[in-house]
Amino acid sequence: MTTLATLWVGRLGPIEMASLASFARQGQTVLIYSYQPLEGVPPGFENRDANEVLPTREVATYRKEGSPSLHSNFFRYALMRTTDHVWVDLDVIALQPFRFEAAHVYAYESAERVNCAVLRMPKDSPALAELSKLGPGTRGVAPHITGLRRAKYWIKTFGRGVPIEGWPWGSTGPRALSTCLKQTGEIRFAMPMETFYPIPSQACERFLIPGEVTEDSFGPATLGVHLAASVVHRIARERHGGTFPEGSFVARQVARAQAEGFRA
Repeated sequence: MTTLATLWVGRLGPIEMASLASFARQGQTVLIYSYQPLEGVPPGFENRDANEVLPTREVATYRKEGSPSLHSNFFRYALMRTTDHVWVDLDVIALQPFRFEAAHVYAYESAERVNCAVLRMPKDSPALAELSKLGPGTRGVAPHITGLRRAKYWIKTFGRGVPIEGWPWGSTGPRALSTCLKQTGEIRFAMPMETFYPIPSQACERFLIPGEVTEDSFGPATLGVHLAASVVHRIARERHGGTFPEGSFVARQVARAQAEGFRA
């Protein structure tokens, strides 16, 4: 049996509720870890103390964006070390049940990069061992930065490296994961893009165009769809006054979830 789990910091919003509703339709629930009790957790979904997996006094954030996604990466690698759960981001819409026998669960999001919105790694994974070296207080250069650019970072910081909070967005997530998987050869276990990322994040504005994307847009190889919520929210703010246009894929998913009782 596949147990799905995630971490949430803050308040569950419409996209998160739409994600949870999509899993409920597949007969599955998600363990939602948090450092503070969450309000509005739907019936059937368990809210667990995140300190069980990764104790902390402070949630780490990227300095530039102020995003807790930095800490969520530390947490998901800790989840891999301590459980057999499959991590799922709460901006993934499940189209089929997430049931996996394999120890490695991750898929390409582009021709060169793997994403970690859906992730499982075995406890003895060499790549996981490398990723687990990342944490609060880490200084250095992001793993994906190589060559002359990497040397410049070391020179600029007089050999001390950059605090991890100042690393570029995604450096501890998809970029680090992809780099480590390639170095260890575990990239060979990656599933195709259509598994979770049939629409890449750079094209996720399609999720906000009325009628552009429907559930029928995806074939049988697509188990779920990653919405790239941070980008979707930014586009919604910049182009649609912070709302999801009626008839768009996101709006329909939110409306369907609300009709099923999943309200933020």
